[in-house]
Amino acid sequence: MERQIKNNRRLMALLLVFSLLSSCFLINYLVDRVGSSADDEALSHIQENTAQLEYSFTNRINDVWSIMEIEAQTLSEFTNATQNEAARAISVLRSKTETRNVYLISDKGAYIDSNESAGQWQLDETLASLFETGEPVCRLRQEDTGGDLLDFAILLNKPVSENKYSVLLMEYKLDTFLEVLELQSYGGHGVAYVVNEAGETLFKTNGQLEAVRPQNYFFYQFFKDMHFEGNSAITDTESLKAAVNAGQEGAVYVSGDKYSYALSFRPLNIGDWHLMVLVERSAVSGGRFEYMNQIKWISIGSILLVVIICVVVYVVNAKRISKRSEVKLSSRERIINVLSKNSQGIYILIDVNSKNSTFVSESTMDILGIPANSLVGYPVKKLLDCFGNDKLIETLRKWDNESVLDYDRFSFTAKNGRDEYFLRVRLFPPQNGETLMAILDETVDAKREKALEDAVNMAMNANKAKSTFLSNMSHDIRTPMNAIIGFTTLAIANSDDSDKVRDYLSKILSSGNHLISLINDILDMSRIESGKIQLDETEANLSEMLHDIKTIINGQIHAKQLELYMDVIDVTDEDVYCDKTRINQVLLNLLSNAIKFTPAGGTVSVRIAQLHSVHEGKGLYEIRVKDTGIGMNSDFAERIFEPFERERTSTVSKIQGTGLGMAISKNIIDMMGGTIRVHSEKNVGTEFIITLELRLRTVDKTDERIKELEGLKALVVDDDFNTCDSVTKMLVQVGMRSEWTMSGKEAVLRAKQSIELGDAFHAYIIDWRLPDMNGIEVTRQIRRLGDDTPIIILTAYDWSEIEVEARAAGVTAFCSKPMFMSDLRESLLSALGHQQAKEESVLPVSEADDNFKGKRLLLVEDNELNREIAFEILNEYGFSVDTAENGREAVEIIAASKAGDYNLVLMDIQMPVMDGYEATKQIRALENRELSVIPIVAMTANAFDEDRRAAAECGMDGFISKPINMNEVLAALHSVFSKS
Repeated sequence: MERQIKNNRRLMALLLVFSLLSSCFLINYLVDRVGSSADDEALSHIQENTAQLEYSFTNRINDVWSIMEIEAQTLSEFTNATQNEAARAISVLRSKTETRNVYLISDKGAYIDSNESAGQWQLDETLASLFETGEPVCRLRQEDTGGDLLDFAILLNKPVSENKYSVLLMEYKLDTFLEVLELQSYGGHGVAYVVNEAGETLFKTNGQLEAVRPQNYFFYQFFKDMHFEGNSAITDTESLKAAVNAGQEGAVYVSGDKYSYALSFRPLNIGDWHLMVLVERSAVSGGRFEYMNQIKWISIGSILLVVIICVVVYVVNAKRISKRSEVKLSSRERIINVLSKNSQGIYILIDVNSKNSTFVSESTMDILGIPANSLVGYPVKKLLDCFGNDKLIETLRKWDNESVLDYDRFSFTAKNGRDEYFLRVRLFPPQNGETLMAILDETVDAKREKALEDAVNMAMNANKAKSTFLSNMSHDIRTPMNAIIGFTTLAIANSDDSDKVRDYLSKILSSGNHLISLINDILDMSRIESGKIQLDETEANLSEMLHDIKTIINGQIHAKQLELYMDVIDVTDEDVYCDKTRINQVLLNLLSNAIKFTPAGGTVSVRIAQLHSVHEGKGLYEIRVKDTGIGMNSDFAERIFEPFERERTSTVSKIQGTGLGMAISKNIIDMMGGTIRVHSEKNVGTEFIITLELRLRTVDKTDERIKELEGLKALVVDDDFNTCDSVTKMLVQVGMRSEWTMSGKEAVLRAKQSIELGDAFHAYIIDWRLPDMNGIEVTRQIRRLGDDTPIIILTAYDWSEIEVEARAAGVTAFCSKPMFMSDLRESLLSALGHQQAKEESVLPVSEADDNFKGKRLLLVEDNELNREIAFEILNEYGFSVDTAENGREAVEIIAASKAGDYNLVLMDIQMPVMDGYEATKQIRALENRELSVIPIVAMTANAFDEDRRAAAECGMDGFISKPINMNEVLAALHSVFSKS
């Protein structure tokens, strides 16, 4: 019965759809036929209006010609009149007409107007033809102020006055003629155009068309790609133009995606002018479209109402039948349906003989996304195929029908591809010819068990990581502590041997610095994970940053006997905004690891390239740090950015570290919105790839071109292709012609050939270390050719050791890798003698000592031991030191002092009674101006960025972190004293 109801519903739906479509088609056909007749009538009406406009406009033109012919006859009597008399005559004519001005013009171009003004008229082709043919002229002209004018000119019977004026020209404002072309009907939704044979719009009336166009445009261009109807002779723009230029009159409908118009055209018999009337189609129809549409929709609505009534009757009847069918369901099936709704499962009754489903619970829709009624009456295999579990189907096929079959939990992905279910299948022995299959949904239980298992694993992994970390830290912290205690013991035991004591103390200092680095890494990681670290974007220059980093690591590179390569690829934007402290931290971390894990004789390289950025105002940069060190296995490379991960402990590798450096670097890059990847191969090397998008600084860039070098030729010599390519591009930007080679011998050969061919190089940029001969030898051989061209040596190393030899060989200047555009310009200008190359100046310690002698400091420190250490160290460097134990005592000492008693205050932050911040604020608030501005430098163990900012905000002039590093102290003090 259910299948019969289903078939009846399908038949009823088909009949209703057919009836509805047929009725709509018939109504649409009838309305279109009536509308077509109305369209033809509307086109006829607009043609009549166009004819009336043409008649009015032509009459207005003819009136002007009549006036001019009469006046021409009158002026023939002024043959011997003076110029003033002729002017007064045309002035009378002007007063009697609507003309804007009246002119008398001679064949030489001299004119006089009705205002008695005289001048020279520019005789264009139109007026020139009047003198030749004698045919009257009517033309459109635009005055200097932007208004449109109509000029009417005729040839006089006799020349007027002694100046032989032979042409009368009357000048009218175009608006006086546009009045007769204004459409009085169509509610202002129409515009009349006058176009010439070329299709240019000469002028038009005002109107309210949807598509407003400028006055001067090609009229036919407006109808490009539009659809034409209502006139079989006109099907496109070209046929319309042909009909108009042939002098025909007619009308047509034009329609586009947005607009629909009625167009009427008619010749004006004035030169090649044609009258075109364009009216919105809805205005032409006079509301007929709306009426037709109303009729159409009323008819369709009536049919829909009948259909709805039929549907309601059918639904009521179907419900009655369905209710009767539900009553016939067995009590067993109703119980199963209720059970399936409350136990989160699917229940199916299967006929033992046919294997077809006789009942399927409605929960199939919720779990499988399949309606239950689409499975009833079909083999149960149709349902099982949805799971894609061949093992399940095979197990059910082998079932013996005697015991309960329990197929264990399996996963199933729903049709939406997102929801995953975990199901269990049970099959019960048949009764009364039917078998009950239960598909139970155990998703909630499975996910709960999985979450519990994951939580247990996470806890175990956390405990394991913690234990590993504590084990590593126990060893790594005990190692420097053992050294500190051991060497201190040895120093005490050998106090009489100054050389041994000095050696022990240097090792104690080294171990202490390593211990501080371990603690700093742990604190950095802790602050990153707690979200306390914030980026501080400031102005930065990439060239300066990389050169600073190179300066820092050069000592380690030299001590480890490694090769260092640094180069730049296509970097056009050096000035950016970034947290340069954090970027330096990441790069120094990567480079320190590269140096640490690369054996002597290996190579460490840094390469920065600028990629294309899709975001305006930002630059996309890729930084690659590569080494030829011991590398990593693939398993560890995947975990390298996790905290506390080290491939081997320091006990095995003899290389100390916390295992936090890479995790810190990864977190910093993530905070900057960038990415960091690693490629590594055991015993081959490791490469880290950083991608960062940085905000560009808007600065007034110096013109990159160097006038003295424009058009001259330069040679780049480097064994790295990318460096050659990059430097060559920069030379082109400077204005030079550039060539490159990767061989020193070839460079010498090219230099020789260029001299012989008369096209010598005017600059050489040569890498110091080339595979076949070094840069100094290449320079020496080029100089032997008699070539005194500037030669710049490009190197990533400290050139101080080779400078004497290089200068002797003929080297003009040095440039440090990586070479940016600013570095290249500076080197070239230096080589030309226009600018001195920058040299780093380092204050000698002895000079620093002399500068500090006699300086009196106030040391504010609450810890007696720290106070004693700082006191002794500062005394050693020539300072005179007074002490205070807290902030309040420091304020009292400064307030009671005289100007000049103290040169600087070293202020601890965390102290009892009054902390360093409050003490600084009270000193800055002193009434004595000379005392309130005394330099104050923070000296504290709180060495985080926010501590530095807090110190600056309360008025401190510098910041030194504990434990005391004397180099840092001297640098900070020198910076403060240099400003005072």
